[in-house]
Amino acid sequence: MKIRSISVMAVVATGFTTLSSPAAAYVRTTTESGAPTAWKAPCVTMEFSLGAPPPELTADQYLDAAQQAGAAWSNSALDGATRCTNVIFTVKAVPAVAGVVGMDYHNRLIFRQGGWCRDPPPTDSNEPRCYEDGALAITTVFQVKPTGEILDADLEVNATTYTWGDYVAHPEQFVPLSTHDFQGAITHEFGHVIGLDHTCFSPGGAYADGTPVPRPTDNNGNPVPDCDPATNPPAIKDATMYVSVGSTAAEVGLRSLSPDDLQAACEIYPFTTNFVCVAPTGSDGSKSRGCSYSAQPGLGAIASVLALLALAAVVRRRG
Repeated sequence: MKIRSISVMAVVATGFTTLSSPAAAYVRTTTESGAPTAWKAPCVTMEFSLGAPPPELTADQYLDAAQQAGAAWSNSALDGATRCTNVIFTVKAVPAVAGVVGMDYHNRLIFRQGGWCRDPPPTDSNEPRCYEDGALAITTVFQVKPTGEILDADLEVNATTYTWGDYVAHPEQFVPLSTHDFQGAITHEFGHVIGLDHTCFSPGGAYADGTPVPRPTDNNGNPVPDCDPATNPPAIKDATMYVSVGSTAAEVGLRSLSPDDLQAACEIYPFTTNFVCVAPTGSDGSKSRGCSYSAQPGLGAIASVLALLALAAVVRRRG
């Protein structure tokens, strides 16, 4: 998957979960120049296009699920009670049926129905018009390349190949293998939107000039291990930002942040009593980042595909 570069911004959602064990590590996304990405002020409004919601839920149910996903990140509490982050994520319904992906300071959450394709189409004829069928959702984040400041983010959900439901309230909706838990998937995507990468690494990605994508390091400076559900320890696999889950039911686990996820939200965006939201600043020389979930044969659930682009350069990575 390739995504055209421009600049970057993200939308986040937060909620709170108790810290059941010491946090291990989290991984931040970086620009090609190595700058870690983050919002200057992490108060983001996502415009959820609900003019024509797909099955299996109603518009109100989809909206509530997205708002709960946002609350998971916004209410992050390392002690299980006291909010410790400045993340403020708002999801509001708009009457649009869909929308375009682009650096316009409108953060959109869009269902793609009737075609899992890019809007607007890529201007580069070498880039595919449509996404891979296996991708469940794709988040494109626009950020300033030298500083990593996030400016805008758009999240597209594949409602062409898959259906979306609520596994907790309506487990009967998950008899078809093509149905996935909406709230769990969106919680994971919101993590990417605030600047978090996966807790493991899928080697093999390269920039357009052939330069390999480097293995990221976690917040402790340790190289991130390869993605392997058979060998990755629970501290890595249990994170909302892990690359995959082993069953559809396990997607529900993505709704609740792990100690690593909580630590990330609270350390990158620590709580301050005098916090004031400010608009992101524009800049030239920015790039875009895309993340997507994909259904992976053998896992029966969620995997993640990450596409990273620098200005006039493309990075492709599978997770």
